[in-house]
Amino acid sequence: MPARLTRVRLVAGCALLALAIGGFLAVFPSLALAQQAGRAPPAPPARSAVAPDLTRVTSLDTPRGSLLPASSATREAPRVASMPPAAVHFFAAVRANFSQWDINHDGRLTREEIEVAMQDARVTGEAAAALAALKIGATDFDKLAETRSFAAADIDEMERTLRDGRKLEANYIAFFVVGLRKLKETPRELFAEGRPHLTAIRQYFTADCYFLSAVGAVAETNPTVLVRLITPNPDGTFMVRFPGQPAVRVSPPTDAEIATYTAAKDGVWLSVLQKAYALVRVRMEPKQAATREPLDSVGFRLGSTSVMELFTGHASRAILLGGASEKGVRGSMVTQVRAALRTAFRDHRAVTASMNRHAYAITAYDAAADVITVHNPFSVPGFETLSGGDNIARTSDGFFTISTAQLASSFVYVRVEQGGRFGS
Repeated sequence: MPARLTRVRLVAGCALLALAIGGFLAVFPSLALAQQAGRAPPAPPARSAVAPDLTRVTSLDTPRGSLLPASSATREAPRVASMPPAAVHFFAAVRANFSQWDINHDGRLTREEIEVAMQDARVTGEAAAALAALKIGATDFDKLAETRSFAAADIDEMERTLRDGRKLEANYIAFFVVGLRKLKETPRELFAEGRPHLTAIRQYFTADCYFLSAVGAVAETNPTVLVRLITPNPDGTFMVRFPGQPAVRVSPPTDAEIATYTAAKDGVWLSVLQKAYALVRVRMEPKQAATREPLDSVGFRLGSTSVMELFTGHASRAILLGGASEKGVRGSMVTQVRAALRTAFRDHRAVTASMNRHAYAITAYDAAADVITVHNPFSVPGFETLSGGDNIARTSDGFFTISTAQLASSFVYVRVEQGGRFGS
């Protein structure tokens, strides 16, 4: 992999971004989950109905597996008020499994113990979603060493807080509900539809838009590149061979990993690639914070869209745009972008773009109309607000179209894969 992959200017994590997504919450509850949980930016006032209250979910689908045998780790919390079913299930799952996750049985779940449990394939279903909720709620982006721990009494206090009608410091119930949803939606085949699809990606609470936009751009322009990277092994593990890198063996994602990090709705290929990249990144950046859970180095650390070089084996080129220039957009920028896009899509090269500390995949360019199709890895309907104040409608799959001039004036840069792949 080109050495500059670790030197390029970082793209900030997208779960903390100031995205403008007016009208989103009413039609897509998953981003409402992220926002109420404090892992996505607040949206402008909704154009229609108010977002649902996540603490009042009235039904749960329990995918794959069940709670481990109950072994109450905390005293029974006082039953002074009713709680929504989602919260009841969350606390039941945590209490049923607390003592087993607490490896040294000191009454406290440390960061290390949570990370060990997350890689245990025996933790499934609601137990996995509850563990994922604790992990997400306890972890700050780019501050892995500061991940909090949980005493048994903390779980009781969380329940008392909800019963008193107060808010938790993090919306563990939302994280739990989304985790269950991801477990239900994620097939356990490598490529459930034969190849990876950009629209199968659903970003929730992680800061990995840089990775998702890059892998999504490759999936859209030349998906066989990603298919060739992964080889299943007879023992159920996978061998990932990034160009120019030693082969990486990874285990299949556990339920807890799927519930915590970004997953794809068409197989485990995205989780496998993320885990393999995490191992490469930890090796290449030994001075950066890392944990026992490799996926933390993707989901809870910032990164660069130049990661596309790892998938393709080709260098990439960043074109700075008006969003990064004090002088704003210039005519030469627009001309440069038009030429780069024409060449890229002629030769099936990956293209990404960054705006407002969030990364996107560029999936098409209509040179005759001078219109660019862009994809947001949240993969949901809503609106994108450009720097000039324009609100651009986004489709149910996360696509929107803008002119080259709008791209050049609002985005920070475009990154284009170099080297020809025509006909591959």
